Amino acid sequence: MQENKNFNELLIEILKQIHVRLDRLDAKIDTKADKEDVNALKVSLEKDINDVKADFSIVKDDINSLAHRLDRIEAGISTLRWVIGAQVAIIGVPLAIFKAF
Repeated sequence: MQENKNFNELLIEILKQIHVRLDRLDAKIDTKADKEDVNALKVSLEKDINDVKADFSIVKDDINSLAHRLDRIEAGISTLRWVIGAQVAIIGVPLAIFKAF
């Protein structure tokens, strides 16, 4: 009976050790799974960041194009003002002379 009790205690002790080892392995597996999840998330974030950079590049090009168009429009308006001013002056001089006589 004593041998049976010692055997049972030994078996219980071995089962406890196995349980502890299984818990450690489970923790390692969870850690590794977490690392894999983080790595997958990191790759996904890098892809998203590259996509956003590409989109910003496109938007930047569009803004530069619009800025050049705005510059051309402003230059056209300045030229038109000058031409109108010159025409008024050209017409005004003969009218002033004609009115004087």
